[in-house]
Amino acid sequence: MDKLIDFTNCKQIINKYGGADTKKTIIYNNKYYLLKFPNNNPKQNKKASYSNNIFSEYLGCHIFNSIGISAQNTLLGTYTQEDGKTKNVCACEDFTGNGWRLVEFQNLKNSFPETPSSSNGNTTALEEIIDVIKHHSDIKNNNELENYFWDIFIVDSLIGNYDRHNGNWGILVNDETQEMKMAPVYDCGSCLYSQLTDEQMKEILQNETEINNRVYNKPTSAITENGKRINYYDFIFSLKNNDCNKALIRIFNKIELNKIEKIIEQMPLISEIRKDFYITLLNKRYNIILQKSYKKLQKQTKST
Repeated sequence: MDKLIDFTNCKQIINKYGGADTKKTIIYNNKYYLLKFPNNNPKQNKKASYSNNIFSEYLGCHIFNSIGISAQNTLLGTYTQEDGKTKNVCACEDFTGNGWRLVEFQNLKNSFPETPSSSNGNTTALEEIIDVIKHHSDIKNNNELENYFWDIFIVDSLIGNYDRHNGNWGILVNDETQEMKMAPVYDCGSCLYSQLTDEQMKEILQNETEINNRVYNKPTSAITENGKRINYYDFIFSLKNNDCNKALIRIFNKIELNKIEKIIEQMPLISEIRKDFYITLLNKRYNIILQKSYKKLQKQTKST
């Protein structure tokens, strides 16, 4: 089991990060970390539990790293507040500094002259995203960024990320050397069904129809096509996008479910039900969304 860290006595500095969630900036082992707390105040769905977003944050980044895609270093731990209440937290290591700053994709999109006047940096229409990636004059490594976008999309389909919007992925820019590189993947708190309670997970595990519903139908991607959020299964299995197909080929054989299951088994703080749910749904999404599509693509390639 991973070591559980008490962050209570870590030095705190003025919060340097944005976002709507409850956060603190701390220094741990001489590094800056964004300390994320459970979000227990859902605005729309009062039945939803947002207290598990920290586990999704931790596990989502670890899964990306296990596949070979650089992601933010995340640690699980606890923090005791001034009122004496102890909260489970996820510490996310700052990957900026030493001349490198994060440029979120929404900023690139906002500065792209060809962005439609009816659009803005926040809109996630696939056609607009790809247009910016391919033709933005400030991007020096357009092909690499496009591959990176699709690689993230494939892994997000595995972990069921419903909120990979333009404000939580991007590039790192060095103002001194003018170099650019892909930013580590970050902000994975909306993957792995973070709103479900242990009780809801237990009910789903007992119902094959409900399990399949959470593979074939939901969650959908934050990326849209023709005005609708993309259904991961429908889009990938259709093989209609050649760049997505190439990403599937790049990523599929790098996914080691045994390695991912070991990460889950060693997670502190979560129940056996949650571990079982994570492992079951990841296996299902791997087999149905990615493996079926990969085999279909191989068959199609051989017949041409």
